[in-house]
Amino acid sequence: MALTEEQQHRIDGIVKHLNDFLDKRFSQARRINPKVGVVEADVRWHQVQTVREVLASSRGYGPLRIMVCDVLCSSDEPKKRDLFDPVNQSSIQNEIVPQKDESERQRRAGQLEIRDVKTFYSALDPSLEKIVVLLQTWLWWDLRDAADLHRFDVQVSRLRDLREAELDDNLLKYYKQEMRVRPGVELTKHEILAFELRRTREIVDAFRERRHEEHGYQVIVVSQECEGSTEANALCIRLAKRLMAIEKIKAQKSDLDAQVRQYYASQLGFSADLVTREAVLDFEQHQAARERQNLGEHLSSAARMGETVSDKASKLDAMDVRLNSLYTALNIGKPAAPSAAAPPDGESAQPGAEQIGQAAVHKPVEEPQFQIPSF
Repeated sequence: MALTEEQQHRIDGIVKHLNDFLDKRFSQARRINPKVGVVEADVRWHQVQTVREVLASSRGYGPLRIMVCDVLCSSDEPKKRDLFDPVNQSSIQNEIVPQKDESERQRRAGQLEIRDVKTFYSALDPSLEKIVVLLQTWLWWDLRDAADLHRFDVQVSRLRDLREAELDDNLLKYYKQEMRVRPGVELTKHEILAFELRRTREIVDAFRERRHEEHGYQVIVVSQECEGSTEANALCIRLAKRLMAIEKIKAQKSDLDAQVRQYYASQLGFSADLVTREAVLDFEQHQAARERQNLGEHLSSAARMGETVSDKASKLDAMDVRLNSLYTALNIGKPAAPSAAAPPDGESAQPGAEQIGQAAVHKPVEEPQFQIPSF
């Protein structure tokens, strides 16, 4: 099935945040085991491409078939839970983290031995299987968070567009349906903005809830490298000077002039008359080898690391800041926590226009709308 422009945008947005997570995870992995960096680019490209294929696939919900990327970018929590439920028929887990066959006899008729990323790299080098499994597990842990980060970005953009948009008939019709407004009740832009802000806040709250459920081994650890001494820079400069001197001596056709002879005489420890081009070249090459060794030893020593933090916790803080700035920019106060008390007798629980946009009175849409109008 061909993707629409909007679906392609959703897939690209989710993969963008997935790659950001993978950058941090592989950075930590390379610090622990530098050999990981040798295969990172190839393994990562193949597995991320697999995720793209999963996002572009569809799942059946009754008579409907809905793209995985559309479900992840919707507000339909039950359908999203189905995608991440290992025992649900709509689950995508086995496509991202394929289960290993108990025996070769369980292979289906016509199924080739090389059938996924893991079996492909295991055929090249059996030791790569664990790296592939680790990468697949990372993607499974991070996929829902990446989708919510993309949803948050889209919501921020939508709110900015809505603030400047004119409320035409199509836009009003769409929001009356989404907000379940009674016939005859008029909507204002302020109420629509409050409704979209509530949706945005729900994304942030869901992201926050998953941080509480996250195990320590799942956390993306980010450690900033402390700024060290200037010794490495000085070693680089000294080595560069030696290499430049070697190239200059090799390129020089004439004999060394008196000033150069005098300088190298002091370095070599004998008379300037005995300084030859070959002796100078040998001296500089020897010194360059020493500088190269010193630089290598310095760079291979353990780097001093600064504070270690959770990357997703930092992203949550940034989302809170952006959300608060939206409340301020749109001149909409934060809704109070919903009360558990029932409404007074005789007071209708059905929201009127003056109540729309408040978190305590909105009902979720039973069937999500996946085609959001362009603003």
